[in-house]
Amino acid sequence: MNKKGLASLELAAIINELQFLVDGRISQVYHQEKMELLFQLHAKGEGKQLLKIVPGKFLCLTSRKDTPLKPSSFCMQLRKYLDNASIRKIEQKGAERIIVFEIEKKEKYYLIIELFSRGNLILTDSKDMIIAALEQKKWKDRNIRVKEKYVFPTPGIDWKKLNEKELTTVLKKSDKKNLATSIATEVGFGGLYAEEICRLADVDKDKLQNDVTEKEIKEIIKGIKTLLKVIEKPSGFIYENQITPFELTNEEKVVKKTETYNEAINILNPFEIISPYEQRIISAKGIISNQKKSIKKQEDKIVLNTQKGETVYENYQPLQKIIDFVKSARKEGKDWKEIESELKKVKKIKGIDLKNKKILLEF
Repeated sequence: MNKKGLASLELAAIINELQFLVDGRISQVYHQEKMELLFQLHAKGEGKQLLKIVPGKFLCLTSRKDTPLKPSSFCMQLRKYLDNASIRKIEQKGAERIIVFEIEKKEKYYLIIELFSRGNLILTDSKDMIIAALEQKKWKDRNIRVKEKYVFPTPGIDWKKLNEKELTTVLKKSDKKNLATSIATEVGFGGLYAEEICRLADVDKDKLQNDVTEKEIKEIIKGIKTLLKVIEKPSGFIYENQITPFELTNEEKVVKKTETYNEAINILNPFEIISPYEQRIISAKGIISNQKKSIKKQEDKIVLNTQKGETVYENYQPLQKIIDFVKSARKEGKDWKEIESELKKVKKIKGIDLKNKKILLEF
């Protein structure tokens, strides 16, 4: 298993688990690797805690403390300003992959962790002026430079506040291949959770966006709200190829369940870099697993269709009589209401859909 980074939903789950650190203190900062820092914290009632931060990938609590590198100038800056400082807030910036720690010592500071793209870790003062940054960068619309004001990236859709009207607009404007892809990329859930939302809403993930009904839009929003509620108190669910903060509704088997999502991440360390050879093996196993699932679905369809065929064959004569009756009645000029009235006398008929010209029979 190799994850490139945390999805927005997973990040929200982790932040919910980290709320017990609020009002705790920062006792030390270590530079473990070039793009990895370890914060030693003291949480009220919980004692010593280690928070591992890897910008561009993830953050989580850990019990592992590797031999630190010689403190970089950035690490020394963090120690200078944050030693014995109190954590006042831990928040996700909307639905972005950005975490903001509000920290207080003699003055207020913000520690901003960017988990998108290559990632970054930035310390600002109370007025958002940058004091220190793991990496100084320059873009067309924003700069990460010491003594310059920190500007958050242009936000995407905040799925936490998404309503039916906004989702309808997103889907109408979407040029993606299907509903699940739109939810994954344009709403920001990623493929795994986009498909989960479709299952919760009982909507075909491959449906074209313009074919999604108002009722289905409502069910999709309900599905999103369900996930938002579930991750308030997340757990860890370890599958063969992924880790989630709640149990998925697909048929995939849970290998192990943990009390917290943080714990699941620590057990497997899914962000660990693996060799190309190992990656090819993992990829091949994934393909085989998907093929087995596909074969199972096709076999189930064959069984179901065979049963349908046998039922039709066994009841061919009464079915043919009904078809002949309807054809004859239409030739005689009878309207559908008259035909419906006659058909209701047949015991085997359980329902008649005049609009779609369908008859439901029970055998």
